[in-house]
Amino acid sequence: MSKLNINSVDLNLLKVMNAIADTRQITAAGAAIGLSQPAVSHALGRLRKLLNDDLFIRTGHGLQMTSFCAELMPSVRSIMSGCETVFLQSTPFDPRTSSHTFRIGMNDYFSLVLMPPLVSRVSNLAPNCVLEVTHMPRTLGTSAAAKGPLVQTFLDDGEIDIAVMTADKVPARFAAELLYSEERVGIISNNNPASRKQVGLEDLLALQHVKITSDPRRKGWIDERLEALKRKRHVVATVSHFSSAVAIVSQTNLMAVMPKSVALHFKEAFSLSLHSLSFLNLPQATSMIYLKDRVHEASIAWLLDQVRRCFRNGNIN
Repeated sequence: MSKLNINSVDLNLLKVMNAIADTRQITAAGAAIGLSQPAVSHALGRLRKLLNDDLFIRTGHGLQMTSFCAELMPSVRSIMSGCETVFLQSTPFDPRTSSHTFRIGMNDYFSLVLMPPLVSRVSNLAPNCVLEVTHMPRTLGTSAAAKGPLVQTFLDDGEIDIAVMTADKVPARFAAELLYSEERVGIISNNNPASRKQVGLEDLLALQHVKITSDPRRKGWIDERLEALKRKRHVVATVSHFSSAVAIVSQTNLMAVMPKSVALHFKEAFSLSLHSLSFLNLPQATSMIYLKDRVHEASIAWLLDQVRRCFRNGNIN
């Protein structure tokens, strides 16, 4: 196989390829990178000739990647991210004057726990900066094309800067930094007769439950723990948000299990009783996940430090 002379290749073509993959439209891709529609079409023609593949096929839903193009895109995005890092490392970050937008992936639990103190810190120290939250479930969508946990894809593609969530095992290119751990508790409506006594294992199993998960097919930690004891709880509803579970519990005799900080947030407004589940002995661990290569960016290093300061001494500050 003949060797390609990289000096003869216009690397701007990769920028065009990346933009088309993101927007799925020639005109929108041009607008994203400052090129006219004819210029993008010409660049795509050069790419097709260079790579001997159509790369993008027009469909009723816009331009779709060919299988060959889809295989190439992780490498293309890695190159683009590397180029950004080269320039960002030399770019100073002054929080007092910057208008940077920080993008953080988290679910509603971490939005409730982290965002109030983080917004307070950032608004005081960096009044022109913006915090943008993307809802980030732990598990993948149903697409067969998905190849790894959603958070890894979003971090690799630059859709988010960091994620705050329960960390599964991550590849070496990521850091998963433990921020804090807290107790999980059971919540029951104060109108439920079961709320008047301490909840033990048999009481938990006698109650009906609303399960909170981003993927109904996945066993939760409590179900795995009960399975190890050869027991099983009675789940009658499954929801993806803590607020939904709270609303259901407050109007029924069901029970839900959630981190204590979330339960305390809703306790008074929804007339809930909180019950320790220490007999199951499995705390909720929260980590900050980010690409190791990005810690050299001044803005990212600053954001990481602000998040850490929100959890000084293992507590929310």
